[in-house]
This record gives sequence, structure tokens and C-alpha cells, in this order.
Amino acid sequence: MRCPVCGRFLPGAASVLDALAERFAPCQACRPSLLDPRRPPDHHPEPCVCGRRSLDGVMAAVHRVLVDEGALCPDAPLASVGSPLLSPLAPLRRPPHLPRRSLILQTLHATPASARRLLDEVPELKGVVADRRIVPGVDGRTHDLLAGCDVYSTVRITPAGPLVLYRQASSCHIEAPGPRDPKVAATDRALGRTRPDVFVDACAGVGTLGLVAGLRRVPTVVLNDRWGPAAWFAGLNLEVNRAPLGIETVEHLRSFAELRARPIREEPEVVAAGHGRQEVLVTHGTLWAIPALLPPGLRLAALDPFDKEPARLARILQKWQNCAGGEVFIP
Repeated sequence: MRCPVCGRFLPGAASVLDALAERFAPCQACRPSLLDPRRPPDHHPEPCVCGRRSLDGVMAAVHRVLVDEGALCPDAPLASVGSPLLSPLAPLRRPPHLPRRSLILQTLHATPASARRLLDEVPELKGVVADRRIVPGVDGRTHDLLAGCDVYSTVRITPAGPLVLYRQASSCHIEAPGPRDPKVAATDRALGRTRPDVFVDACAGVGTLGLVAGLRRVPTVVLNDRWGPAAWFAGLNLEVNRAPLGIETVEHLRSFAELRARPIREEPEVVAAGHGRQEVLVTHGTLWAIPALLPPGLRLAALDPFDKEPARLARILQKWQNCAGGEVFIP
């Protein structure tokens, strides 16, 4: 599996999970550096002899470069630098100490030139993304990758086991994982109550809820999203979690470049397919034509659109049941 942005090898779920305990752990010589995010940094911690540095220390280094570039006032608070995304992003029990190329920065203040300088001078940074104050994919827009690579993984803890999910920060919305995800818990309860033959994650994003159904061995699972980059990463995540899902082979039928070139599609097409103990399809398009792709059997669908205005949700639920049947829920 290769990253669609930088071409580097992407580790599978087992490798990410095996390395997670040590990924952001301090060595015996590491010292905590807790800075007040409401104030400018009063010192700039350097990396430990082991090469790692606290998250606050990394953000202080970013602050210093942006001030020097004239993008930030010297008295700007540390929190104004931007949003840090660890890779992998997982629930942590203690403040992280970052190795090289383990952080993506989403910021309002960088330019392509200053982003390149940040990568040169802050070794913990993997990529810098210009924050456009949007939710990527909702209206067809994305953030801008300024320098480096912005593909990162998240670790989601589910009742059926952990999942490792990759996404691109500039083109897919951010989901910060916690020890317990209410949507995952609601999906797992619905699966246990219904025991479907077919599960449809109709607004799948990068595939979280559909892959939970895969871990629960639902015979047929469909992950669909109207936003092409999200659908592509759902297919990648099917591959990444192939072993725990019991999937023997995964076919990738569309490239990331193809789905970026035509990111919004109406009539769904299959972009990836997994075969093994169960069948998993990843489709790109609107959800209303999906029922024609489904085999017979008891169906359960999760509908999780961004806009959850009650009257709109009621219309969507009724329309889905009219065209697909089975049960449907909003996680």
C-alpha cells in the first residue's frame, strides 16, 4: 500500500497498532514541557537526545518560525499557531513526545514558502495544510496542502476490535478518536439487535461504521460516500484492515487521482471490493441507487449525513426505507 500523496509505504493495521505504545513515549531522559496555550511561548524546548520533543515544544518551534516570517505577532498565543494532527492519531494516556515526521499542522498562517521552511526547521512536521475554515467535501471544496504529506492514520477503538483508518487532512474531515465513540457504539448495538445479512454505511466517509460491521462478520457490507477522496480512503482502509476483517483479497478499481478529478458523483460506481469470509464493496456516489447493488436478505443501513436538521433527516429515512427496505438508523 502506497501513500497517494508522497508514495511512501503505508503500514497495515497490525504494524501501526504494534508500534503505537512506543510511538510517542518519552525516553528516560525526556522532560515534559508544558506551555500555556493562551500565551506566547516563554521558551523553546529543543529535542531530547533521543530525537523526540514534547508537542508543546514542537508547536513553540512552529510559533517561532511563523513569527520570524511575519505571519504571527510575537505576542500571539501558542494556540493560535493552528491544529496539530498526530500520525497516528489515537487516544493517549499521557502527553506525547514526537519523533520525526509524526505531525501534520493545519494552520491559517502559512504560505507555501513558510511551509517549506517549517518542514526544514521543525523535523517533527510531516506536512503543512492551509486551513480554509471549511469541512472538506461538504460543498466540494478542500483545504490546501502547502508542503510535505498530509496523509495520516487514526486508531478507532470499537467493541469488535481496533481499526486503523487513513485519510488526507486537506480533503477529508477530521475525526478525533476518543476511548469511546458514540456512533461506533450505536452501530454495534444496532448490529447486535438486527443481525443483518447486509449492512450499508450510506455516508461512510473513510469507512469507520462499515468496517465495524465487517469486524462483526456481516456477510455483505457496502461503504458509500458521495465525496470521491473519502470513498478512495475507505477502499484503502479496507486493505489496511484486511486481516482482522477476514478479507483475502482487495480489488482497487479507481485511483486516487481519478476520484480527485471527479470528486462528486451521482450514480454510484464500485471503487474497491474485498472478498473473503464476507463481501465488502466501496462505492462512490449518491446513496439512492445503492439498493440496486444489494443482494437479498435482511438489510440494516446507517445514515450519517453532515446536515442533521430533523425534518431533512425524517425525509431521508423515509426515502431510504421506500427504496431499500429493511431497517435504518442514524448513529
